[in-house]
Parts: sequence; structure tokens; C-alpha cells
Amino acid sequence: MDTLSFYTKRFQRLRWKLTLSYTAVTVGALLTVELILLAGTAIFVAVLLNSGVLQAELINAVSTAYTPPLRFLLSQTPPNQAEITDLLDQIGTTAGNTTIPLTFNASDQLFIVGHDGVLLGSKPENLFGTGSIGYPIDTQALPGLAAPLQAALEGDENVDNLYTLHGPDESVIIAFPIWDETHEKVLGALVGIGEFPTIQSTLNSIIPIMGISFLVFTFIAGIAGTIYGSISARGLTTRLDRLSEGILAWSQGDFTQLVKDESGDEIGQLAARLNNMAQKLQISVDTQLELAVVNERNRLARDLHDSVKQQAFAAAAQASAASKLLKESPEAAQTHIEEAEQLILGLRKELTNLIQELRPVALGGEGLVTALKQYAEDWSRQNLIELDVHVQGEQTLHLNIEQTVFRIVQETLSNIARHSDASHADIRLVYDKQNISCTITDNGIGFDQDDKYPGFGLRSIKERTQLMGGRLTIKSIPGEGTIITFVIPINESLGGEEKSLDG
Repeated sequence: MDTLSFYTKRFQRLRWKLTLSYTAVTVGALLTVELILLAGTAIFVAVLLNSGVLQAELINAVSTAYTPPLRFLLSQTPPNQAEITDLLDQIGTTAGNTTIPLTFNASDQLFIVGHDGVLLGSKPENLFGTGSIGYPIDTQALPGLAAPLQAALEGDENVDNLYTLHGPDESVIIAFPIWDETHEKVLGALVGIGEFPTIQSTLNSIIPIMGISFLVFTFIAGIAGTIYGSISARGLTTRLDRLSEGILAWSQGDFTQLVKDESGDEIGQLAARLNNMAQKLQISVDTQLELAVVNERNRLARDLHDSVKQQAFAAAAQASAASKLLKESPEAAQTHIEEAEQLILGLRKELTNLIQELRPVALGGEGLVTALKQYAEDWSRQNLIELDVHVQGEQTLHLNIEQTVFRIVQETLSNIARHSDASHADIRLVYDKQNISCTITDNGIGFDQDDKYPGFGLRSIKERTQLMGGRLTIKSIPGEGTIITFVIPINESLGGEEKSLDG
């Protein structure tokens, strides 16, 4: 069953489909030509049989061959019966070697009639009954005999009047007038009764020959069509494989790989357009990379200004106040020192968060789940927030997808640490055949979703999700916590664009 499945899949490939189509076209064209030839042959035979050409050729050939001996025998008085019988036997045994389509052979009926209608000889001898030779012939004994025999004895040379068909098998009765040497007097007539070629009988003899030739030619044409089709299809499928390899590389973010196809046909034009598209996408990716670097720098500067700088300034102010009060009021100075220590502790925490965000995604062959659990453990310990990670249906994904998911989770946890004042958070990661979805919840203070100016972190999460072709939903109620869910398609994500966000 495995072998059958292997060959079935093999013949489902484009190359074999094209090969078989070439074979079918070749065989079909040959069969069409053969059918046209067969129909043409049938039409030619029908026209030939109905034109009187065969009858005229037969009459001329038989007259040329047998008029001299018959003229001699019929000129005798009385005619020699034995010699006439011998001549009829010769006609039955030798005429079959002529090239005329209608021939006389041993199975045909032959007889000779004198100018006065007297039967002079027949083959077989009892054709008209015993003792009929030497007496006027009974034309009623053979239906259809009267008209051609009378025309021959009257010297009618119109071929249409010298033969007739009779009986269910359409046997032919044909009469040959025998003239004297001056061609002025009819001495008698030679009459033959035999099978005349019909369209059916002619085709029955031709069709077997043509059928064998058709089979041979069809077999040869099928082999030739398969060979030529395979060669032709191989070149075409090779070019399509190049296109496929290029598109696969582009889907993985490598827009530097171009398709080499310099032909000017439709596939070559398609390759040129795809190459042009890839170059434009590469320019777009580079531009987005530059913009991402600028945005990251601006965000870092803003975060340093809004948090680190302010806390450092406040700590310096507390230290300065403690220095001034140290001699006069040590207790008051101690209070300022403790406040400065708290500010410095917060400053260290903020710097740690910023450093973690700036650190490259370190999946390093461990996979998304392992890296995420390690990061969650470090994050929970550093921020004193309980964090649970749940994973369902784990599978290996493209590196760019895993990096994007990690970045979004990292950004979300950073927002929780900075703004939520939460004591517990939860990450739930679910894989299926089409998507990877992640839900992150916390029990913090929440925020107002109607705010027209969301923070940079939320904008970054939204941009990352959209660049991967995914969707993001955020649900937050002040005082009740926040739920962030993002879904990223596994097969449709353009992994290359995510590089612009990682810097």
C-alpha cells in the first residue's frame, strides 16, 4: 500500500501531469488523423464503387484478355463445345491473378451465349439444368440476367447497361459483348456471375490492416509523446521549482534571494515581477528596521527621562537633605537616607526592566516555552509578583513567530511590573493547527481603555501583532485588572518583517 501511495503521489506531480497530457495530445491527434483517413477511405471506396470505374476497367480487361479466343470459337460453325468448356475453365483459374478488383475465380459462375441467344457453354455445366447447352437460354432462370445479356448481344457499350446486382448478397451479373474483327457484328457474349466489391466488404478487408497499423503507430506515438513530454515538462517544472524556492525564502524573510529566469515567456515575466516585489519588500524591511531603531531609542529616552531621571533626581535631593541635617538632626537625616535608599531601589528595578527589554531575545535553541518559563521565573523573582505559565499543545514554530510571541509577552510583563501594582499574573499559551494564542492576565489596578493616548508599550504590542498578521484584544477595568489576548497565524505570518522590531 505504501508503494502504491508512493507512485500515486509521484504521478500527481506537475511534471508527470504535463507528460501525460503531452502523451494524450499526441495519441489523440494520431487517432484523429487515423479516423479521418478511415473516413476518407470509406468515402473514396463508396465513390469508386458507385462511379462505374471498376465495372469499366473489368469489362475492358476481360474483353482485352478473352475476346480473341472467344471470337475464334464463336466464328466456327458450329462452335466447338469442348473448346468453349476448356476456355471457361481457364477463365476461372487464371483471371483471379489479375489486378482488377472484380475477378473471376473457381467459385464464380460463367457461361457463353451466341448471337442468337443459344447457350454454348457454362460453368458449372448444369447451371441452367441438364441438357440446356445448345438451346436458347432461359433468362428467367436468373433474375436480373435479361437486361445486361440483351444489352451485350445488341452491342451496347454503355457500362451501366452491362451489369446488374441481384440477390441479398448483391452478386453481380455482368455481360461482355464479343465483337468480330471489324467491330461491326456481335458474335456472342461472355456472362459472369460473382461477388462484386461493396463498401462493407471493402472496408472489412481494409479495417484489419488499418487497425493493426493504427495500434502500432499509436503505441509508437504514445512512447514518443511520453519521452518528449517528459523532457519538455522537466524544463518547465525546473523553472517552477526555482520560483517555489524563491517564494519560500521570501516567506521566511530572506528577500535577498532572487529567482534566476531570463526567458521572455510568461514564467520569466512572473519571475521578474516577483524579483522586483522582493527587492521592494527588502527596502521596506530595511526602512522599518531604521524606524524601529529610532522608535526604540525615543522610547528608551522617554523612559529614562520619565522614570530613571526623576527617581535619580529625587534620590539626590533626599541625599542632599540628609547631608545638611546629619549634624544638627541625625534622626531627620536618617529618614531622608531611608527615603533615598527606597528611591535608589526603585531606580535599580526600573533599570533592570529596561536592560531586560534591550537584551536580545534569547531563545537559543531552547524553544519558546522553555525560554518563556525561564524569563517568567526571573521576572517574578525580580519584581516580587507571582507569575504562572500554562502551555497547551506545544509545537515547534518558525523562529520569527516564537521571537514575536516572546517580545509581546516581555513587553506585556514590563507594563505589568511598571504600572499595574499587581500581586499575581498568569500566562496561558495555546497552540493549534492554524494559530498560536496567548492570554496574559493580572490582578492589578487596570487602566481606562477610553484613553486616546495609550502608552508606548501597548502601541508596540499592537504593532508587533499586526505585522505578523494577527489580532489583539485588550480588556481592562480600573481596579479589577487587565486581560490581554493576542492570536498569531502559524502559516500566514511573514516572519521576515519581525526583524524590523527586534533591532
